[in-house]
Amino acid sequence: MSQVLLLEFAGSAELAHAARELRSRPGVELDAYTPYSTEEVREALALPPSRLPRLVFAAACLGAGGAYFIEWLTTAYLYPLNVGGRPQHMLLPFIPISFEMGVLLAALTAFVGVLVLGKLVVLWDPVFEVPGFESASVDRFWLRVSGPALDSVRADLDALNPLRQVVVEAQR
Repeated sequence: MSQVLLLEFAGSAELAHAARELRSRPGVELDAYTPYSTEEVREALALPPSRLPRLVFAAACLGAGGAYFIEWLTTAYLYPLNVGGRPQHMLLPFIPISFEMGVLLAALTAFVGVLVLGKLVVLWDPVFEVPGFESASVDRFWLRVSGPALDSVRADLDALNPLRQVVVEAQR
């Protein structure tokens, strides 16, 4: 069991200042719980760009390419029909289904990707049991500090002026 430190702040500016101060330390992982999204907090956390657009594009290409291949395989290669002297493989009839399969696979990947990459499938976290943590959805800003260098951070927390500090035992 590892420990997680929660810091409560009254506003987004204080949380962003604390995140900037703690971000420079090696071995510290940060996460924020806020009632609304702010650009200042996002910049302070310095989150890496999302991998989701690349995953969605790859899924769209895979879906469209797979659909086109199956259509070609069944109509032009396995069961060719010579009707009226038309070519066995013609591009135009294959485009609508290929496009729709690309859109379908991209949409499914985006849906599952948001759930998984956004960590929305985590139904319970020990942090949720902290008394007063429900204020994160109303009017308070919380900073989650974890990682192997947590002990070195605790000495300098008074300079950040949090409203309170809570240590939580996490199961990660």
